[in-house]
Amino acid sequence: MDNFNAFHQEEFPTVLSPNESHMACLLLLDTSGSMDGDPIKQLNKALNEFKETVCKDPRTRERVDIAVVEFNDSPTVRQGFVPIPEMNTFSLKAGGGTNMTAAFRTAIPMIKERTRILKKAGAQPYKPWIVLISDGFDNNIREISQEIAQQSKEGKLKVIALGVEGYDSDTLHELAPGGVIKLHGYNFSEFFDWLHKSFAVISSKSPGEPVVGEMLTENMDIDPKKDTTNILNN
Repeated sequence: MDNFNAFHQEEFPTVLSPNESHMACLLLLDTSGSMDGDPIKQLNKALNEFKETVCKDPRTRERVDIAVVEFNDSPTVRQGFVPIPEMNTFSLKAGGGTNMTAAFRTAIPMIKERTRILKKAGAQPYKPWIVLISDGFDNNIREISQEIAQQSKEGKLKVIALGVEGYDSDTLHELAPGGVIKLHGYNFSEFFDWLHKSFAVISSKSPGEPVVGEMLTENMDIDPKKDTTNILNN
């Protein structure tokens, strides 16, 4: 059974505070061999801290739904969409290649399904996010990047990427029209803190309402290949 069909056969997922607007965010995590060692250790630490931090924020924890998909030679759904308080504890391991196309082929249908579920539950969805975290390169992304670009243009999806040391800028820009952030070193906690603050800002507004984005820390920069002055509104 493939990952997507297994996801569909789960029980109807929990939606906290269905009368409020909700945001679906899927974390698409590169766990290829080049992420072994300190990178994967720090990523696991940041993921688990992220849950603890967001759970202390009453508004955001009930308005943001999270899913986690890791990918190397192939994608694996590590967490189907749940409210953040139900998020698993992670201990991901690194190994294998970097199949980004297969990763997005798993992620995009999950986003569409969660949006459908939110609407069925009576919640008004914000634009859903896919957050790609990768240090890699994939030379077979033309078709999937065109699909992402079209869905982004139609306002159905936002993809941003965090480039980890050694990442290929051209690849991430093709896949993440919402913007690419460059991480210096492996302090993923700083990025997840920025992500939490961004969700808090978004969830304080109505869907579609412009927001002022959070400043990046000194260990993160907007990738210079694209001038993204306010990554939250792209």
